[in-house]
Formats: sequence, structure tokens, C-alpha cells
Amino acid sequence: QQQQQQQQQNKARQRQEMEKKQQQAAKPKFKDLEAALKAVVVSDLRVNLWAVNENFKDNHLMMLKAITAFLNEQLRVESVDPIFADKPQSYPYCVLPRDLQELVDETVVNAGEQNVQYFYDLTLSNLASDMNRNLPHLGHKIMLQAMAQHIPQICANNLARNAILRNSFQNRSNVGLSLLWALGQGGLGDPNVGLKVWQDIMVPVIDLKTYSKYVVEYIHAVLSQHKSTNLEISSSEFLTILSSLTTQVKASRDLAKLLEEASKLLVERYVFSAPKTSSTFTTLFKNIQFIAKSELIYFGLILCLTEDPECWAAWRGLYRKNVQQTADLLAYIESSSTESTQKLVGDRLFHQFLDDIQEINIELGQSKKKVEGLKASTTVLQQVQDKVASKKNKSAKAASKTASRGAASKCCSFLLATFLLFGLTGGLIGFDTYRAGGTFEKSHTGQLLKQAGLLPAVEDAWTCTLKHSARGYKWAEEHVPVYYNATSKAVGPYVEFSIEFSKILWNGTKKGFGTVKTLVEQKTPVVVDFVEQYAPGLPKKVGDFTSSSWTAVSAFTVKTYHQSCEFFKTKVFV
Repeated sequence: QQQQQQQQQNKARQRQEMEKKQQQAAKPKFKDLEAALKAVVVSDLRVNLWAVNENFKDNHLMMLKAITAFLNEQLRVESVDPIFADKPQSYPYCVLPRDLQELVDETVVNAGEQNVQYFYDLTLSNLASDMNRNLPHLGHKIMLQAMAQHIPQICANNLARNAILRNSFQNRSNVGLSLLWALGQGGLGDPNVGLKVWQDIMVPVIDLKTYSKYVVEYIHAVLSQHKSTNLEISSSEFLTILSSLTTQVKASRDLAKLLEEASKLLVERYVFSAPKTSSTFTTLFKNIQFIAKSELIYFGLILCLTEDPECWAAWRGLYRKNVQQTADLLAYIESSSTESTQKLVGDRLFHQFLDDIQEINIELGQSKKKVEGLKASTTVLQQVQDKVASKKNKSAKAASKTASRGAASKCCSFLLATFLLFGLTGGLIGFDTYRAGGTFEKSHTGQLLKQAGLLPAVEDAWTCTLKHSARGYKWAEEHVPVYYNATSKAVGPYVEFSIEFSKILWNGTKKGFGTVKTLVEQKTPVVVDFVEQYAPGLPKKVGDFTSSSWTAVSAFTVKTYHQSCEFFKTKVFV
């Protein structure tokens, strides 16, 4: 009788499943998720939630369950990538209609962290189960993503349980990838959550072909984002994650490059997140041999040294018991050409440290006990000191070049000032001579020199200057044309360009001047009439004064020009 009852129950269950499948087959499927979301009627969902709230007053879990069931039913898509490759990280949540997104957010926030944690774990299991039975599941994914965005920590609170769930569906790659995607959503907002999920959930499947690409890209994305967020991980967690990043020998070239970049990002962020950098330096220094790629530890040690001066004292204290490790680190510094290494080589504290360990090496060499790595340390120390000395010499040469350029600049400035001074003095003397009728002896300058008894000497010097100037002029007449022809061939095109450019500039200036002239002609009568009202006779006085001033300036300029021409004809070019 019990067997008959069980058979009847099984038949009823099979009938229900058949009906459910028939109903699902009857409902149309959309081509993509965006099209399905556009067809969602949010008002229908609000009616469902109102009915649920009436039956289960303030039961937030039932509200979350109702939204998930509604979305699963509405979002039927032909085929969906389990990790939404080539889509934004916040997809599909970012393409939800605004009113639907607000409704989901409101329900998640009102549920509280404890209810959300419970429903997250339940939904994760339901996602795997429904995908395994080929049932609609996109509602699960949207709700899992929404909850992870609001409370990232829920993704890392039950890692042991979720690891078992992953193992159960590991052979179903679409289900396994969906689980990794859902558990990884919290890490995209909080790198500390992402590191925990990656190490405990994703690393165990990193060697599997269907999982490796997503796992490597995920850790790179986690470490590349939110760089202002400090990494709150212990030294043991850091070393474990770094070891996982550096021991993946089966990775392809592209994935190996991403792993290397992620490793450097991890080291850099761990160093800069440390509350005390010198303690981090000690931790890294003592664990050099435990990491497959020691250059990553060296990279972190150099960051520590450039970040905190106390690290030099920590290194000095570690040296006697870690001579070989120091030799290896110095060899890396000597051969590296990175920006941080070059900065370190020029640091005064580094030079002092080299002197200190040189003295310690002498002391250790005199002891009877053989020290491992002492010979290597002495050799590489000399190489590093040579590199430091070479850099100092280059810096000194660069400084001397800068100083010589500065001196040349000062010299040019001095010569320019000298020429200006002589030119100004010559102009004043010429004007003084012009006022005295063109006779230097009758000028104020000549009278002053005559009283001082220097006039004959000055006249002799001037005669000598004219004589040599004449010789120079004759030499220029003979030789300058030769150099002029050679120079004109070289600079001719540039001169022609300058002439053409000057013409264009002059035409533009004339146009501008013509415009200004027209404007002045139009506005001058208006201004004159306005001024005449308040100051009768003032415009006429201004005009007369301007006219007389311009006449005087013009006459003086013409006289000066003629006098200068006569002076050069009779006194210079003789």
C-alpha cells in the first residue's frame, strides 16, 4: 500500500513537471536580455508584491522571493553567456529599467543585512539547481548581483559552504562559471572581498581550461579598481595570494601577462596599505625564498625603501643574518633600470647604507666563522658603488653644463647691456654736438673735456677709430660679397618667406588702421560737439597744441636726420 502511494505521488510529480515544461514551451523566448527587460511590466510586479505583503505582512524574504520568481518568469532568453562576456561589469543590473531598478533596490535595503545574507545563499543554490534543470534563471542572477552591490561582504561570509556547491557543479562549466560570476560580484566593489573569493573559490579551478580565463581576468580587474581602498589582509594571506599568482605555469602568454600585472598590483597595494612600512619590509625580506618570482618581492622591498626611511634601519638590522639575501637584492638593484630603482640609487640614505655594510663586511671577514654569501655581497657591493659613483659623475657634469649655460647667458646679457650703454652714450654726445652747430669742441661734452685737459687725447682716439673703421670698411667691401652670396643661398628661402609674411602682416595692419581711421572720422565730430558743450574752446586748444607739437617733433627729426647724414659723410666715410 505504501509503495502504491509513493508511485501515485511520483506520477503526480511527473505530471506537474510535464505541465510546467509545457507552459514554459508555450511562452515565447526573447532574442536577448535587453529585449526581455523592455517587455517587463513593472506595475504587474508591484501588484504581486502588494498581494504578497497582504498575505505575509512585513515578510522581507517573501518579497525578495516574489521579485526573483517574477523576473525568472518574465526573462526568457534563447541563450545567455554565463559570465556575460564582453559586457560591462555591472551588467545586467545596469540595463534594468529605472523603475524596476529602484523597486529592487528598495526591497533589498528594507530587508536588512541578515535577511539578505540568508536569501543570497538560498538564491545561489537555486541558481545552480535551476540551471542544471534548464529552467529560467536570469532572475536569480539579477537579484544576486543587486544584493552583492549593496552588501559586498555577503559573497565571502560562507566560502566553505559555497566551495562545496562549486565542487558539485564543477563539471557543468556553464553552472560553475555562473557560480563564480555570482560570488565574484562583491569583489568588484570591495577588493578585500574579491581577494578572499578568488583565493578560496576560484584558485582551485584556475588550471581547468574552461575556468582559467575568467579567473585570471577577475583578479586583474579586482586589483585594478578602487585603488584608494586599502587592502585589509594579513601578511600570511598576502603571501598565499602572491604565491597563487606566481605559480601558474600552464597559463597562456596573454594570461601570464595579466597574472604578472596583477602580482605587481598586489605587491604595490599591499605596501601602500600597510600601517607601518618598515614592518612590511621585514616581512617581505624574510620571505624572499618562499615566492617563485623573487623579483616581485624585490619590487616590494624597493617600494618600502623609497616610501619610509625607517626601512633602512630595518635592513641594516637584518643584514648580518641575511647576507646572501642582501647580495641578491643588491644585484637586482644594480641590474634594474626601473624608475623606482633609479630613484633609490640616487638616494643619500642608500649611499650611507652601502658604506655601513662595507664596514660590516670587513668585520665579518675578520671573524673565524665563515659567513654564507659574504664574498658575493662584497663583489656586488663594489658594483653597486661603481654605479652610484657613475651616476654622481653624470649629475656633476650635467650641473656643470647648466652652470656654463648660465654663465654664457649672463655674458650675453652683459654684452647687450654694454652695447646699449655705448649706443645711448653715443646718441647723447651726437645730440650735444648737434646743438653746438655740429662742432664737438663747442659742445658741453667738448667743453668739459677741454677743461679737464682730455680733449686732445679724445680727438686722437677718435681719429684712430675712424682710420681703423675705414680699413674695416674697405675689407668688408672686398670680402663680404663672397660670404653674402654663400649665406643668401642658404637662407634665401627663409628670407623670401619672411618678406611674404611681412607683406601679409602689413596688409592686415593697413586694413586694421583703415578701419580705425574710419571709426575716428565718424566719431570725432560727435566727441568734439560733446566736449564743446561742457568746455567751450577746449577742442580748438587741444588741436592747436597737438599741431604745434607735431610740427616741432617733425622739424627736429628732419634736422637730426640731415645732420647725421652730413656727419657720417664728412667724418666717417672719408
